[in-house]
Amino acid sequence: MRFYFPRAAVAIVAVWAAVGSRPVESGAAAQARFDAEAYRWAQGRIIDTVYVDGNTRVKTIAVLREMESRPGRPLDPVAVDRDQRYLGDLSPFATVAIHVEPIGDDRCALSVVVKERPTLLLKLIYPVLDYDVNTERLSYGLKWDDRNFRRRLENFSLDVRRDNRDNDAAAAAWSTSWLGWKHIGLGGRVSYFNRAEPTAEVTIIEQTRGQTSLSIPLTESRISFTQVIAGVALANNRVGMRDVDAEREHLLSPSLGFRYDGRDGTVKPRNGGYFYVNVSGNRVINGEGSTYYRLDNDVRIFRALDPTTVVAVRSLAAIQMGEFPEYIRFGIGGPGTIRGYERSDFRSTQRWVQSLELRVLPWPKRLYKLPFLGTTDFQFGLVAFVDTGIGWTERSEFRLDNFHSGFGIGARLFSPIQDVIRVDVGFTSEGTIRPYFSTGTNF
Repeated sequence: MRFYFPRAAVAIVAVWAAVGSRPVESGAAAQARFDAEAYRWAQGRIIDTVYVDGNTRVKTIAVLREMESRPGRPLDPVAVDRDQRYLGDLSPFATVAIHVEPIGDDRCALSVVVKERPTLLLKLIYPVLDYDVNTERLSYGLKWDDRNFRRRLENFSLDVRRDNRDNDAAAAAWSTSWLGWKHIGLGGRVSYFNRAEPTAEVTIIEQTRGQTSLSIPLTESRISFTQVIAGVALANNRVGMRDVDAEREHLLSPSLGFRYDGRDGTVKPRNGGYFYVNVSGNRVINGEGSTYYRLDNDVRIFRALDPTTVVAVRSLAAIQMGEFPEYIRFGIGGPGTIRGYERSDFRSTQRWVQSLELRVLPWPKRLYKLPFLGTTDFQFGLVAFVDTGIGWTERSEFRLDNFHSGFGIGARLFSPIQDVIRVDVGFTSEGTIRPYFSTGTNF
């Protein structure tokens, strides 16, 4: 069983929220839902101007380019509701409200009023501490995660880790979804890890890797947009079971993919869908060389049952083809795949995982005045889930009795720290029970 200790910053904020803070807003004011009925009179009017108010840490251009509603377009209440929900899911904002004002008989102006989260929580340097009871592995390190880099909603992160067996890892990454007013995404990442302990199977002992990606839009709509994604990575690996007998491998990996995103939010979507498919080629460019391919597919569907309840479905697949090396194995089990099992309980060269979640937000978002930090927001949610999936290496292994399933319940704390803190308890038909603590969105 693996336990994940909350980061120090999470514990501090939780204590402040409980004993050292006071609520400053709740209910409809904090939830900030767009009231389409109240603005029915404005439907079809041409949007003359869009104002943004309350943003001191996020550039106005970064807010405007995320909106479907823009000057010169007819006002569509569905688009405005989507804009308010989507902006509200962005990390820097505690609340977002959009108001409509008339201009003459046939035009209108939009006023976007945001309340920003404290800078300290968006540019957080925090300790990372994980402990695996089964293997007695203790991992520790530091991470810096800036989700409003250059005040343009870009992402920048640095991560350095080590464990009690002298294994090391480090990574740095940057990405943006926009170049000026063009919805062109650009990103890069460099990483390094070194495995000091010997293994029972051939694996990557050491790796230095760099990668970059470029996303090109096919549509202008923000409500449902599509992109072509191209990327390339170059890795310098040492492969073996021990450091002394590892062999050097240079791996070139170009990729090409397609993405459709019709969700009305990224952290708490209520409606819409997401589709992603990517094909990557991998070519060993030293020695005898070999070539193999990988296909990744991610499909998500969200449907709101009522104002507080959402059904979410996901299908995730990874398929390898060609002369792929034996040391590449996908893990199944843990908070990202099948809850109820340990991480990577099942390992194989192909995998397919499905998840069904019933998500409930029984209480509205609440704003708190935190000591030293200022006003920030918290919202509590509940989830019931069922996960199932299969991993296989040979075609004969893809059969019904090789599927594994888990089910359970969980809690979600939506906050400025990693957007969401997730606690799940998974059960399996074999009678095992596994708790998980993790951060960030799963899907």
